[in-house]
Amino acid sequence: MDSNHSAPAIVITVISDCASLWHEVLLGIEEEGIPFLLQRHPAGDVVDSAWQAARSSPLLVGIACDRHSLVVHYKNLPASAPLFTLMHHQDSQAHRNTGNNAARLVKGIPFRDLNS
Repeated sequence: MDSNHSAPAIVITVISDCASLWHEVLLGIEEEGIPFLLQRHPAGDVVDSAWQAARSSPLLVGIACDRHSLVVHYKNLPASAPLFTLMHHQDSQAHRNTGNNAARLVKGIPFRDLNS
């Protein structure tokens, strides 16, 4: 979903045009019924970009990804302490569960086990 920043959505910063690598994460967010906004950046630090995304999200949750990792951040956490970090080589279920959990953070419900 691409829309304006004022709509309630998880903001996702995509570094180096790698969104297709993280498709299962996006599906996990959609499964939970939470909208997201993709914003593309040519370069940047994944952890800092995720924190900045969380700061700009009306839902207080931000994600950033590059070709190697994906980070889920929450606005009220310290910038250097993301909630979840996912590596690209992890299996598709871990990717899907990470998306579910980012959305569940917004909903305020318990997280799914990342390894189940």
